[in-house]
Amino acid sequence: MLKRDLTIKDLQNHIRNVDFHPDKKHEVVLKLFEEVGELSVEMRKEHQAGLTQKRKQAIKYELYDVLHYVTHIANIYGIDLEEAIIEKDKINEARYNDRRNQE
Repeated sequence: MLKRDLTIKDLQNHIRNVDFHPDKKHEVVLKLFEEVGELSVEMRKEHQAGLTQKRKQAIKYELYDVLHYVTHIANIYGIDLEEAIIEKDKINEARYNDRRNQE
């Protein structure tokens, strides 16, 4: 069970323990696409009808589903997401150096 002070490493370990299917890469990425689509539907509904608590909760849950499958893919490939985030953020900072002017 996940706790409140969750780290990315904790999440990655949890998902590896509950949902790890390296033999089903194709199915896992299709699930990711499906969840992104469901998130898009909820966001479109919000755009058309406004944000309600029910819609906000649906968006929140779809975001988790997307994160779950992104993390599952990282686990399949043996990628440490914390390391990937830090490395890519440094690359992005150098590439888009105007970010520093916004802080």
